[in-house]
Amino acid sequence: MIRRAAIHKEVGETPLMALERFRAAIPGLAKMPLTYAGRLDPMASGALLILVGDECKRRTAYDGLDKEYVFEILFGIESDTGDILGLAQSAARHVDISPENLERVLQSLIGTLALPYPAYSSKTVDGAPLFVHARQGTLDDVVRPQAVTRVYAFTLESLSKRSTRDLRQDIEHRLGLLRIDETSENPYKDFRRDSVLNSWDSLLRTEGEYAVARIRATVSSGTYIRSLAPRIAQQLGTAGLAYSIERTRIGRYVQLPPGWGFWVRTYACF
Repeated sequence: MIRRAAIHKEVGETPLMALERFRAAIPGLAKMPLTYAGRLDPMASGALLILVGDECKRRTAYDGLDKEYVFEILFGIESDTGDILGLAQSAARHVDISPENLERVLQSLIGTLALPYPAYSSKTVDGAPLFVHARQGTLDDVVRPQAVTRVYAFTLESLSKRSTRDLRQDIEHRLGLLRIDETSENPYKDFRRDSVLNSWDSLLRTEGEYAVARIRATVSSGTYIRSLAPRIAQQLGTAGLAYSIERTRIGRYVQLPPGWGFWVRTYACF
């Protein structure tokens, strides 16, 4: 009997969509209770831990597991969500980012960190999630709380330049992957996609280049990469956002390989 499985959530899916895709792929799960431990943002991909049956009762134990991410920081641009699914604007604080300076900043951030919850997150403040305050224009009327987290390790995997043309094409492609439930009554179901696309198109229309760093990080539960990426950029004297996020590990659980449906049906009893 399958008790849990770390499946791969695709870019553009919500965690619930990935959970239901898992249910449909595995015979015998149609009527079984399922839940997931640890959310992933719509534009993030990677390991999503699905709990099955009685294991759902132990969700809080799994929620607290440490995580490993591979993420990219796009420097010189910021958004109101901390990633590409936000209204983008130039930071107007361009600096020459070297591997040496970036390594220095990364090492300085290892340890305990207090990071603000993203404006577009489900953290409840004064009776409403922060994203509701953000959409209603009342975010300045509340105190945005901070999450105390811990960074265990950073590895700088690459630092490169990306042209505005390549960035624009890639962002348009990934935002096009957003899966929207047209039957939902949620007024925010479209994620402001048209407005977000327009902001990126306007910002990246001029030919130029931006620095992009690829970083691997091991962090405690509750660490928002959409808050960590801007903090790293801030320490370098500029602004930035999480250009891409992939979760590669949850505790000891790594995501299943391609074709995971067959793998789970054949081998998974863990």
